[in-house]
Amino acid sequence: MVRHNNAIPRNHFRKHWNPESSQKGHIKTFFQQAQQKKARRVKRQQKAKDIYPRPAGGALRPVVQACTQRYNMKQRVGKGFSLQELKVAGVTAQYARTIGVAVDHKRRNHSQEGLDRNTLRLKDYLSKLIVYPLKGGKKSTKQGQIATASADQLKSVQQVTDAAVLPVAAVSTHEAPRDLSKDEKSRVIYNYLRAKNRDEKFIGVRLARKSRKEAAEKAAKDGTGIKKAKK
Repeated sequence: MVRHNNAIPRNHFRKHWNPESSQKGHIKTFFQQAQQKKARRVKRQQKAKDIYPRPAGGALRPVVQACTQRYNMKQRVGKGFSLQELKVAGVTAQYARTIGVAVDHKRRNHSQEGLDRNTLRLKDYLSKLIVYPLKGGKKSTKQGQIATASADQLKSVQQVTDAAVLPVAAVSTHEAPRDLSKDEKSRVIYNYLRAKNRDEKFIGVRLARKSRKEAAEKAAKDGTGIKKAKK
C-alpha cells in the first residue's frame, strides 16, 4: 500500500542481459577470472625474471602501527624508513635507495619501541644482503658503505620471490588454555571488571592525591607547613 505523496512505484523486475540500447546490459558476467588469474601469475614471473637478482617483492619497507584508535594495535608495512632509523642502522638515505631500501623523509619516530624494531629489521636485511659489484675488477669490491660480494658468493645467489621482503610476522596474542585458579573460580567477574575500570580511570587523580599527601607530611615534619591563624 502506497503511503504519503510519493511517486507511484513502477517496478518491473526483469533481467537486462543484452548490452543493447533498450536494455543497456545491466548484468555483468566474469567468465574470464581463470584467464586473468593465469595472466597475473605469468606477469609476476616475468617481472621477477626481468629484475633478477633483485627481490621480486620490491624494496624493503618498515613495520608501522595502523592509524586511528580502532586499528593502532595492528602492524602493517609502511611507506619507507625514517632518516633516524637509517642513521641508527649506519646507512645514509641516498645509499639506502640504491640497495633496495625504501626511504620516507617525512616519517618521524614517536616511540623508542618502533625505532628499535625497524632498526633491527634494517640490520637483519643488511646482514642477508648480497651486493653485486658495479664494475669488474678489484676496485669494485670496496665501493659503497657495504662491501660487495665475492665471485663465490655470486654463484650461490637465490632470488627472493616472496610477495614482500621480510614479511611482517603475525603476532598471536591469544592465551593458551589453562585451568582456573582458586581465586578466579571464586571471583565475581562483574565486580572485578568494575574495580579494574575504576583503577584505570582514576589513576591520575589517585597519584595526584598521593603526591599531595606526601608533600603535606614532609612539610609537617620539616615544620615548613602553613599554620592556620587562630581566631
